[in-house]
Amino acid sequence: MNIEIRNQFDNKIIFCGEYESIKDCLEKNRNANLQYANLQDANLQGANLQGANLQGARLWGANLQYANLQDANLQGANLQEARLQYAKNYLNSHYFFAEIIRRQPLKTFVDKEWAIIGKIIIHELCWETIKNKFGNKALPIFKKLSEKGFGEWEKYYKEL
Repeated sequence: MNIEIRNQFDNKIIFCGEYESIKDCLEKNRNANLQYANLQDANLQGANLQGANLQGARLWGANLQYANLQDANLQGANLQEARLQYAKNYLNSHYFFAEIIRRQPLKTFVDKEWAIIGKIIIHELCWETIKNKFGNKALPIFKKLSEKGFGEWEKYYKEL
C-alpha cells in the first residue's frame, strides 16, 4: 500500500512509500522526525513508537491502544479523541498525563488534588520532586487513574 504522511500545516510529505500500513511505516522509520505529522485517525494499535518525535503531531482519533510510548515526544500533540487505553510506557510523558487528566470529569478529583495536578502539569515535575513535595497526598490521584486503566503512574509512585 502506498503510504503518505504529510505535515499538517504545509502539507509537505514527511514519508512516502510502500508499506503494509501507517503503523508499519512509523515502525520502520522510528528515528525519523514526525514533528507536526498528520496522523489523524491512524491505526497505530500496538505500534512501537519508542523515541518517536511526535511533537505537535495531529493524532486526533488515532488508535494508540497497546502502543509503546516510551520516550516518545508528545509535546503539543493533539491527542483529542485518540484511543489511549492500554497504551504502555507512558510513565514519563507529562503530555500523556495531561491528556488523561483532561478526559476526567471535574468531580473525579477534589480541589486539593486539582492543585497538585496543576503543579505537576505546569511545572513538569519529575517523580522525585512529586514524591518529596506531595508525599502520600498525590497517591489518590494515581489510584483514581489506575481505576480508569492507567496504572503505570500508581505502580511507579508506590515504588519510589
